[in-house]
Amino acid sequence: MRGVKHYPKRGGTAQMSTVTKALGLLEYFSKSRPEIGLSNFTQLTNFDKGTVFRYLTALRDQGFLDQNPLTKAYRLGPAFIRLAAVREITVPLVSLVAPIVDRLAEDTHELVHAALPQMKGMSTLHYLDGGHGGIRVGFNGAGLLPFHATSSGIAMLAFGHPDLFKNVISGEFEKFTDQTSVQANDLTQRIEYVRSSGFAAANQWFEADVCSVALPFFDGKGIALGTISIATPASRMSDDARTSLVHTLVHACTALTSTLGGQVPAYVSSIWAHL
Repeated sequence: MRGVKHYPKRGGTAQMSTVTKALGLLEYFSKSRPEIGLSNFTQLTNFDKGTVFRYLTALRDQGFLDQNPLTKAYRLGPAFIRLAAVREITVPLVSLVAPIVDRLAEDTHELVHAALPQMKGMSTLHYLDGGHGGIRVGFNGAGLLPFHATSSGIAMLAFGHPDLFKNVISGEFEKFTDQTSVQANDLTQRIEYVRSSGFAAANQWFEADVCSVALPFFDGKGIALGTISIATPASRMSDDARTSLVHTLVHACTALTSTLGGQVPAYVSSIWAHL
């Protein structure tokens, strides 16, 4: 009788780690860095060149990357166009969020944006600059908004899934301005205050001379799905202006939550009703 042979299992943690590292390369692309060469990737990641090349080749073969025929630098590939279309057809968030954001921008004449959480920050879903005369806020819709330094991020940490808060608060934080809080204890206190006040208000945390307010919109379980934020130059963010913008956001986020089939938690509804 033949003995039973035991073969090592394939995949598991090691394979998942490889997939995570390969997909992590995509995070280095941005509006200001649309193409990245092999050597640059090696420097950015601190991986050896052979490993980076294998990851890039796999991503290119699946359509997630392609290469500039002249420079051979890598850039985001056509697979994202198809996946974005599938996402919007099956989960039509943009088409539901955009009218609310646009109306807020037109009513307030300020920059309004809706954002969803990713692993390293908030990703803009839709935004519109309401075109207020004079000083205006610049905005990069293709960039990630840091959780710890924006009203959108703090609102998400305050009302989102507890695991998101745990993962973010255990990390390290970059200081962007003199007002950026980079201590975990300070951020925890700030988040607790936002939970009790019902909204997040940032005063030059991410960019000098820029203030913002943000509120969450919720899914069917009463967990924040994303946020809507209004950003203004610091010179226009008086106490009265902040209060007015928060009231406007309460109505918008309540309406969006309902449109998405979600529910605002009872304690949040109570807080919002007394703002």
